[in-house]
Amino acid sequence: MKRSLVSAGDAIAGVLNPIVFVAICCGVLAVPIESPAQVVTPKTLPVLQAGQFDMFPSALAGMGGATIAMDDSLLDPFVNPAKATRIRAGHLFSAPYFHDISGGRGGGRSLPMGGGGSWGDWSATGLFTFQQLDRAGPTWNLSTSDLSAFNQYVAGTIARRLTPSVSVGLGVQLAALDAIDGVDLLYGGSDRIEQSGELADFRLGLTKETGPDRHLEVMLVHSRTDMRHDVRFTTWLWDPVARTSIQEQRMEYNQDRTHIWGVHSEFSRPVGSEGWRLGWLGTVNRLSHPKIPNYVIQNIPRDPGTTYSFNAGVGVSRTVARTSFAADLIFEPMFADTWADAANDTAIVGGGTIPAGEKTVENTFRFNNVKLRFGAGRDFVVRYDSSAIFGYQLGLGAHAINYRLQQANHVQRTFRTQREKWIEWSPTLGLRLRSPGLDMLYNFSLICGPGCGDGGQPVFVNTPGAFDLAAAGIIVAPSGELFMQSGTLKIHKLTIVVPIR
Repeated sequence: MKRSLVSAGDAIAGVLNPIVFVAICCGVLAVPIESPAQVVTPKTLPVLQAGQFDMFPSALAGMGGATIAMDDSLLDPFVNPAKATRIRAGHLFSAPYFHDISGGRGGGRSLPMGGGGSWGDWSATGLFTFQQLDRAGPTWNLSTSDLSAFNQYVAGTIARRLTPSVSVGLGVQLAALDAIDGVDLLYGGSDRIEQSGELADFRLGLTKETGPDRHLEVMLVHSRTDMRHDVRFTTWLWDPVARTSIQEQRMEYNQDRTHIWGVHSEFSRPVGSEGWRLGWLGTVNRLSHPKIPNYVIQNIPRDPGTTYSFNAGVGVSRTVARTSFAADLIFEPMFADTWADAANDTAIVGGGTIPAGEKTVENTFRFNNVKLRFGAGRDFVVRYDSSAIFGYQLGLGAHAINYRLQQANHVQRTFRTQREKWIEWSPTLGLRLRSPGLDMLYNFSLICGPGCGDGGQPVFVNTPGAFDLAAAGIIVAPSGELFMQSGTLKIHKLTIVVPIR
């Protein structure tokens, strides 16, 4: 399939020598699920991408993402496939949504459709999504067919109840992509980007009821990202002899691959007799990066390295009558080491040589991220026979990102330390009207990072080199002090669930 994405930004195309920086990434791009903790990925730039992958139905979307101690009947089977056995009745659903990133940085329209059901000890869910993304950045050189990109997603789970208290399940998610939001911001100075690639996510889950209303779950996750970026740079040079400008074009072809293995576990139980529940979780991920894009003129062979990420979280919830409350606190430490290899024997400033294949630059990242999420909701009886219920949910999430980069440049014989931090705020709203024959949910969410509310283009300052970024989450080794405005991401979503009787 043909993929295109126009770049925006203007100062990042400046190039250093082959010792620039290696970056890795993983995240919402590698796993198209906005889940609480199954995949823990680094992020070093406030690029907003989550809206593109918000395709799964959720009964708790208005609760700010707090789900550790509260079950989400619609989303859970896609997060952990073994939970599909909790589906009590078959249903069909559609969850169309619109997302928009301020400043013309991206957005689009998506139409997910799917369903789920149980038959004896077996259960299954399925989903297909058709998505149209708007091209970000300048569109003056695009044909009509290239003004939008088209992505397709498919997801499915199958589960079986082995005993009354034990279930296992297998889930698969696949995507064929023409574009990903935000990639244009990472190729400053280019005037055209064509993307193509696939995402794959595989999950093997197990759940066990260890006692009355006590839930234990364990899950193995494997995700793969394989993208290609074809980037065009156009420059104009003055010919003093002909007294005219000459156009020169340069193409770069970048492969972007990331593999993730992870283990996730969760446990929740009731506390007391007043409707309280307590839950906690833990996750271990290993991210390897066989190939990342090169964002410099020279196509330098390099081994981007690995990332080890972890999290530990606790959640609490309470449900009394028709009122509910939930809150989560999650700590996410991450350790990433990347490096660049010399393509040829490279001279060292002050004397000496680095042999071909040896490291020219080494980057060490250390993250100490924190997520805080909470929400509350209430249902009201619309009809006296309790057959129709109206409810609302309000929530707020905060994602504090804090990392340190230490970079050793063996060619220049320099060493530097850089620290970056910011907070992304995510207020949410949910409305629900439920009746025996139809369940309708409207959800609005807003993600706001640095420069929240600013409608202008992102600004990069003091970055004379380049950013190296792989396609999935974001981990970047900036060449100097970083200034970037992220703007806001808005998502409007309408979910319609029809029971099958």
